Amino acid sequence: MRFIAFIRLFKTIFNKKHLPNLAWIEKQGLLFVKIAQTFALRIDFLTPETTLHLQKLYTHASIKFHTIEDIKKQLPENLLLEIKSLEETPIGVASIGQVHRATLKSGQVVAIKVINKHLEKRFLKDVRSFKRFIGFITFFYPKLHKVADPLGILNHIESYTLAELDLTSEIKHTKILKDIKESYVQTFDFKSLAFPTYVESLSSRHVLVSSFIQGKPVDQLLRDQQLSEKEMLDIFRWHGFYMFIVGTFHGDIHPGNIIFHKGIHTLVDTGALSHVSERIQTGLFEFMKALSLYDYPMCARKLNEMASVSIDGKAYEKFEKKLLILYKDFAHKTVSEVSLTKQMMHTIRLGVLSGMTFEKGMFPIIKSLMYLDGIVLQGAPNMILMEEMRQYIVAFEEAKQHV
Repeated sequence: MRFIAFIRLFKTIFNKKHLPNLAWIEKQGLLFVKIAQTFALRIDFLTPETTLHLQKLYTHASIKFHTIEDIKKQLPENLLLEIKSLEETPIGVASIGQVHRATLKSGQVVAIKVINKHLEKRFLKDVRSFKRFIGFITFFYPKLHKVADPLGILNHIESYTLAELDLTSEIKHTKILKDIKESYVQTFDFKSLAFPTYVESLSSRHVLVSSFIQGKPVDQLLRDQQLSEKEMLDIFRWHGFYMFIVGTFHGDIHPGNIIFHKGIHTLVDTGALSHVSERIQTGLFEFMKALSLYDYPMCARKLNEMASVSIDGKAYEKFEKKLLILYKDFAHKTVSEVSLTKQMMHTIRLGVLSGMTFEKGMFPIIKSLMYLDGIVLQGAPNMILMEEMRQYIVAFEEAKQHV
């Protein structure tokens, strides 16, 4: 019965005495890894030590193929004929496969991503089991649906993981994000953002060939304290444009999916692409703008306007009073003193418990904010993020006039 395994998953993630057992999580399969990755930025209720430990699953999952011969068996014949050399040690390992550096007979140095084609069947079976598990839990605690939206989160994990398991999605989604950049390059500064170039003729559903990207993943640079505050904030700036101004963005922008080199962030692993409605896109932008100015009554109004079912009268007055209490010590605090993610989760929970209802599609953009907040918390814990954000709010407003 997988129910026992699901219970054990949450016990190892929330264990206060020991760090999560990553080897056991990986052994349970792809869904377990994806759930653990989702919790890796949940600094709102997990300790920094636990979240940092879970973040190892971004780029240090167990290797799915053990020898170079296993890799070659996965490659199509037309690609094998073009390869001059293939390095045995992977340059990257993630939850769905791994990446190897290779040189083609043309002399071009490429990165070859190979995924385990047998993962999908077990993943879907586990998703079905986990949905039954959620149904069982929420039967006894129905408020969980509104406050935590576990089914919405699971549906999001399911959709973006299935997209990742088809590597042609990565080519398609990169093109969408690149086209957005090129459409607004005259009105917004995208100089520090780049995308890989793919060799589409040699790529397929389970194999992706792209240009080799110099640099290191942002998560590694954060661990080594080699990323400046400006370079961290730049991620927020251009990703914020996609989230708040366009509403289409990389759906899994954890720090392992950004390669940095000489001032350039290259966005990889774009298999997961997220979209949010104009209501959420605009509402959250207005909320963040008010928050950056410490205008909490405005924050209350904007959150209520963002809700698909809003509140008024005595219910709203009570909500606003509680929100002002929630934010009474927020102004001028560093991210290590008060986490943006923690405040956002408490704020949305307060809204829901006050009677508001939010769209199911809200989770992807909240997840992105978790990732961005986590990057700053790890790399620049003494930054007052909300005050740094003000300069980008102005840039977003100017860009919004051209969308």
